[in-house]
Amino acid sequence: MDYILTHKWMFLILAEVIFWISIITFLVLRYWFGKKTLSFVFFLLFIINDLWIASLGFFDYLQTGQFSSYQVVIVAVFLYAITYGKSDFKKLDFYIQIYVAKWKGEPAPAIAPPKKLVGKEHAQKERKHFFVHLAVYAAAHLVFFLLFGLSSRVYEMASMNQFFDEFFSAKEGTLPFANPTVNNLSRIWTLIFVIDSIVALSYTVFPKGGGKTS
Repeated sequence: MDYILTHKWMFLILAEVIFWISIITFLVLRYWFGKKTLSFVFFLLFIINDLWIASLGFFDYLQTGQFSSYQVVIVAVFLYAITYGKSDFKKLDFYIQIYVAKWKGEPAPAIAPPKKLVGKEHAQKERKHFFVHLAVYAAAHLVFFLLFGLSSRVYEMASMNQFFDEFFSAKEGTLPFANPTVNNLSRIWTLIFVIDSIVALSYTVFPKGGGKTS
C-alpha cells in the first residue's frame, strides 16, 4: 500500500484508463457481439474499479491526515458518477445501440430514448435508487456479520462517537467485523453510501426542475 500511495497519481490515472476500457468493452461485447453474459464481467470490473478509486482517496487521507487536491479530484469523480454519470451512461447506452444497429445494417432497435425526469418523478426515482442501495448495503453487511462475526473492539466502545471515530480514522480496519479486509471494504462502501444517499434524497427537498415534492 505504501508503494501505491507513493505513486498515487499514476494509479489514479491507471484507474481512469481501466474505467473507460471496461465501459467501452462492456458496450462492444453487449451490442456488437451480443455477448451479454461476458459483458457483465466488464461491468463488474467497472464497479470494482470505482471501489479501487475510492480506496486510493481514503487510504491517502489516512496516511497524510489531511484533505488534499488528490481527494478533491476523487470526490469530484464520485459526485459526477452518482449524479450526471448515471444519466449520461443511459444516453450512451441508447446511442450505442442505435449506431451499432446502423453499422451492422440491422433494423434500429425498438427502444425509447432515455426520458429526462424532473420534479416529483425524478425525486421518486432517486428515492427508489436509495432504497435499493440501502437494501444491498444492509444485506451485504448481514452476510459479513454471519461469516466473520463482530470484532472484539466493538464491545470496548464507550459511545457511538468513539465507534465512528475509530471506524473512519484508524489506519487498520478494526471495526466492526473480525476481518480487517472486510472492515476496509465496509468503511469505503459506507462513505460512498452516505454521499450517494445525501445526493439521492436531496432531490426530495430540492427537486430537479420542479416544485417541492412530498
